[in-house]
Amino acid sequence: MKKYFTLLLMTLIAIPSFSFAQMGDVITQDINQLPAAARSFIGKHFASAKVSYIKVDKELLSTDYEVLLTDRSEISFDGKGEWTEVDCKRVAVPAVLVPDYIVAYVKSNFPDQVITKIERNRWGTEVELLNDVSFRFNKKGKMVEADD
Repeated sequence: MKKYFTLLLMTLIAIPSFSFAQMGDVITQDINQLPAAARSFIGKHFASAKVSYIKVDKELLSTDYEVLLTDRSEISFDGKGEWTEVDCKRVAVPAVLVPDYIVAYVKSNFPDQVITKIERNRWGTEVELLNDVSFRFNKKGKMVEADD
């Protein structure tokens, strides 16, 4: 009996999470699917590019957005419309997105490089340069990891 109860419990846990994950993804070009903060961000920092597509990833407790622009830039937003990652491929990310301490570090150590990707999370910020070298900085602005 205990074996059957465990099997039933595992099935009840696995099926809803699988179906929610599969049903939650939506691909659209409708910019109105984004939160207002995300629409404002795109209009302010990427005004010349158009939205190629938006992937709306709905999970049980959160929603994330991935936006691909016609200039090949990719931007990720959280459910509130705050950017979490900006990847401009082979061109510099908008300078206002990069904290001053990262700008200073890159200018003093890699003066001929530009930041092409920036990602932020609760632990800090990670940037990638045009030469594919990346750096992680903690919330206090200290460089904690480099990767080439």
